[in-house]
Amino acid sequence: MKHFLGILLKGAVTFGLVALFLTQVDWQEILITAQTVQMAYLFLAVLMFVLSNLLGAVQWRALLGLQDIVLPFRQVVTLYFVGVFFNNFMVGNVGGDAIRVYDLNRLTGRGISGFAATFLDRFIGLFILSCLSVLAFSFSPQLWQSALILPILGLGAGLCAVLCFGFSGRLSDVLVRLCRRFLPDKISSFVSDIRDCFQMYRRAYGVLVRVGLLACCVQLSRVGVYFTVGLALGQSVSFVHYLTFIPLIAIVAAVPISFGGIGVRENMGAWLFGQVGMEPAVALTMMFFGYLAGIVASLMGGIMFVARRSSASAGREAV
Repeated sequence: MKHFLGILLKGAVTFGLVALFLTQVDWQEILITAQTVQMAYLFLAVLMFVLSNLLGAVQWRALLGLQDIVLPFRQVVTLYFVGVFFNNFMVGNVGGDAIRVYDLNRLTGRGISGFAATFLDRFIGLFILSCLSVLAFSFSPQLWQSALILPILGLGAGLCAVLCFGFSGRLSDVLVRLCRRFLPDKISSFVSDIRDCFQMYRRAYGVLVRVGLLACCVQLSRVGVYFTVGLALGQSVSFVHYLTFIPLIAIVAAVPISFGGIGVRENMGAWLFGQVGMEPAVALTMMFFGYLAGIVASLMGGIMFVARRSSASAGREAV
């Protein structure tokens, strides 16, 4: 009975999140623009997102391995898909990452190590995506304007600061000392533990190179999702422009002001792609269908979340 109630509760949560998403969409404008959509391209976009999730699971597993967290690949894929599913709906797009860390702690008791690996997994993805954006931006002189230059430079500076904390022993020591001096002991200890976990990656050159290559494939696939959706809507905007804009849109959509970035993502996309001649209604529809492709591709995670046994002992048995 308890197991049945757990499944029922999880099913209600999953259904509620999808329903919340559907109620926040301006369907009238999207339906008008979507009348000419080519469904084959949308199907391809979903497959590309599924592929990016599988590659992302491989990337995350490699980072977990350096923290001596070893799980069967099938279970890593399950945890990853569940996390991606919830990322689609949570405020700030990081709720799924928190669920991944929680599951790792439940299964292995290694919450801090799991947090470090998951944080680095997300950070490497953002770093690679931002590098691709800067590279693409450098080949698009028609976009060189302060409204775009400043956000891109700010994004790069912020990611470099996090990179320095994680991999520079001296700079991270300074930050840890400042935390111990001005912050409560629990917070400063947490920051110190995270720094120690990050230091384990400093000389794992082979793994970092492999993870970096995987991250390139993951991020190019996810940018390709929106490019493919653009083709489905009959757009001929260069892939270079998608590489430039999608990282900025992803960062803005991650700001915790709406569930799953709904509304923020679409309006940001309409403004940016409007710079290269895309009609606002088309850009809005493209961003929506790209997001919808991600939801469809991660629905497997919602099903896995509902179906899996919820007790910690069951998780340990699976390991």
